Amino acid sequence: MLVTGFDDRTGCGYVLRTGPHTADDGSGSTLVENAGLTVLATPELAVALRDALAHNPVAMLGWSGPEVPLTLADDVLLGWLTHTVGGVVTVEGAPGGSS
Repeated sequence: MLVTGFDDRTGCGYVLRTGPHTADDGSGSTLVENAGLTVLATPELAVALRDALAHNPVAMLGWSGPEVPLTLADDVLLGWLTHTVGGVVTVEGAPGGSS
């Protein structure tokens, strides 16, 4: 999955790559690993993701829930980006085939 967005809280654009999209990585990405899964993210997003995994490891899968444990699985990450970080602009290779 490849997600781009803009976090209004920090004023930073972000890119998150998972699965086969990690092979297309340009420079400047930071590796985040958890429970045997690895993603690449822009530095600011990597810091936010590591902090969330350590201190508030939950994600919403929809506006009204459910709240699930935060993992690096694509569906959970997309929920976290959409409902916690915000600012999702594009999604390529979304879970369930919707882009």
